[in-house]
Amino acid sequence: MISVREITKTFDANRAVDHISLDIPAGMIFGLLGTNGAGKTTLLRLLSGILEPDSGEILVDEEPLSAAAEKIFYLPDTPYYFPNATIEQMAKFYQNQYPKMDTEAVTYMTESLNLDTKQPLRIFSKGMKRQAFLILALCAGTKYLLCDEVFDGLDPIAADVMKNLFRQEMKERKFTVVVASHKLYELEDICGNIAILHKGGLVTAGDMRIQAGDMWKFQCAFQPDAIEGTEQAAGRKMQEITDSLEQALDIVRISSEGTFITLTARGEKEKIRARLKEEHPAILNEIPMSLEEIFIAEMEVKGYDIRKVLH
Repeated sequence: MISVREITKTFDANRAVDHISLDIPAGMIFGLLGTNGAGKTTLLRLLSGILEPDSGEILVDEEPLSAAAEKIFYLPDTPYYFPNATIEQMAKFYQNQYPKMDTEAVTYMTESLNLDTKQPLRIFSKGMKRQAFLILALCAGTKYLLCDEVFDGLDPIAADVMKNLFRQEMKERKFTVVVASHKLYELEDICGNIAILHKGGLVTAGDMRIQAGDMWKFQCAFQPDAIEGTEQAAGRKMQEITDSLEQALDIVRISSEGTFITLTARGEKEKIRARLKEEHPAILNEIPMSLEEIFIAEMEVKGYDIRKVLH
């Protein structure tokens, strides 16, 4: 496990990481989510030992970070490679830093993806380069892999290939991956836990689906003839129903359009359903919540402008 305790990092007058405390459990893919400038890259560089925090502490398996260099591989957004270097040459280079580097596995994995280990990396496309360096990172034999925007700019097929590489490696051995991204959809299908960073600070962290275990989304539809009167009167009636529900339930979000009401509420699902039935809707349906909807709801409850946090 990686334990982060109250770390800060300031560049000139800019505090890039602001008193972050965070536990990254072993054996999972952990996501770091935030806009550009949120502090993701700085945090990854701190976790990898490239940067030193101004204050605070980082422990890896209960040891100081300085004693865990061979356990961590950091894969930056734009990996460095020597002019005219090939995958084969970079594997040998990394072997000097990581004694468990498996060059045979590099050859096998690159051949399975039709990547030529003897061709210069400079002629590879962006997607091919990212796949090549991810293979090198996975074959380094480290316990922890830190990836910065590893899916950025890739087409969906290339991104799926890389996600499958992560999944396969997780099956083969106990392995922990930290993936930073500014796009939620890149993380939601592979990450067990996700932490959100904003302006250098930690907004929230954990398994959001578990945290949202008592959050439910429903949609009610009312018969037009049940909402009698003029359009203005019908609008007032729908507003009365909305106000009544807000008083009776722990509403996270609620909106109405015409004779439809969509709401997200906390509490026991059947109690929420029973209260909605008291309004005599013609249709009452529970709607599954996407991970992005859960994040938006959580952030709004915490008072954050979700547009600034996720977009």
